Amino acid sequence: MARPWEAFFEQYDAEGRLYKQAQTSSPMRDHRRAFRAQFNGSLKGKRLLDGGCGYGSDLPFYAKRGAKVYGIDPSKTMIELAKQSYPDFPNLSVQPVQKTTFPDRYFDVVTSIYALHNAPNLRQAFRELHRILKPKGVLLFLVQHPLFVFLLNKNKRYHGKAMVRFTIPDMRPPCTIAQPAHTFSDYFNEFVLERFELQAFEEGHEAVPLWFLAKLRKRETHRCR
Repeated sequence: MARPWEAFFEQYDAEGRLYKQAQTSSPMRDHRRAFRAQFNGSLKGKRLLDGGCGYGSDLPFYAKRGAKVYGIDPSKTMIELAKQSYPDFPNLSVQPVQKTTFPDRYFDVVTSIYALHNAPNLRQAFRELHRILKPKGVLLFLVQHPLFVFLLNKNKRYHGKAMVRFTIPDMRPPCTIAQPAHTFSDYFNEFVLERFELQAFEEGHEAVPLWFLAKLRKRETHRCR
């Protein structure tokens, strides 16, 4: 029997090539500029994981800054596309962010663009990312803005757990995907607040923000309530 995350990511196995075509034919969007602006120094000697790397478009950006780059994605199609496009990156594998095979305290940096919001259980995902990050390691993620997702949610219950389908507004050809609806309290739950410190936060500047990013640093010891 397929695990829940496997069934969910079948959409990317089926539509992965269309998704890549749409993204690569679109200009760099504001969210990616904002995300990359968080890297204002060298990553030389750092071990970096791109969690939900898709077809690998960000891997060269990290490598040029000196990082030893790893990439994971739950979609077999996406990892196949990444390996075809970037054969010089050997450390690519099919894995979900909520359960990886990496050792404890393995990475200096974990990044994730438009991927973490796909995790059905965010607490489980953050627990796993915390496990594989070194103390003082950085987690930088960018996700769909909960307000944008709420307005798409037909039942109009902010705290209601639902699967929302929508068409990505500025991709050509348009891509329609489904994802779980999450709230801000899902992202900034007590596990995250106790074990990470917030270093940066930014929202999209659209009339209804499409995205937000957060830069977190893992605490050496977590706070007890």
